Amino acid sequence: MSFDRELIEAALVLEMIPASGMPELARDALEAGLGGPTIRYIATLEQPTSFDVAALVPKAKEEMGLREVTKGEAALRVGKLLAKEILARCGADNPLHLGCAKQFEWLWIKGGHPQELGSLGTLCDEIDLAKVKGQTIAQIREWVTERLRALSA
Repeated sequence: MSFDRELIEAALVLEMIPASGMPELARDALEAGLGGPTIRYIATLEQPTSFDVAALVPKAKEEMGLREVTKGEAALRVGKLLAKEILARCGADNPLHLGCAKQFEWLWIKGGHPQELGSLGTLCDEIDLAKVKGQTIAQIREWVTERLRALSA
C-alpha cells in the first residue's frame, strides 16, 4: 500500500486495517518520509495483535499527520475509490460484475448509512427487485454503471 493519507484515514475509521497490517502501514509511512518513535516501533512488530497496537494507534496517527474523519466521510472516500476501480476494470471483454453491490452495501452499513452512498448501499435489494420485475442483466448493468459513474465523478 502506498501512503495515501485520505485513504488511510478512511480505512482506519472503518476498521479496514487489521492489527497485523499496522507494521506495513508504518513502513509505508517511513518510506513516505514520515517518522516518529511510535511509527518506527510499530514498523518493527511481527504479527501484532489488536492488544499490541491499540494504545499505539492514536500517537502513530498523530506522527503520520492523520486527522479524524467521520465514518460517513470515510465510507464515501472508499466508495469513490472503489467505484473508480470497478469502472476501470470494466469493458467489452469484462462486463460489470453485479457482485460489486455487496461491497457498497458493506460500506453503507459500516459508514452509518451516509446519504451520499444511499443509491449504492441498497443496490443488492434493488438488483434483486429489478430481476423479479423482468429487467435484463444488461439493463441492470447499465443503471448500476451509471450510479458508479455518478459516485466516482
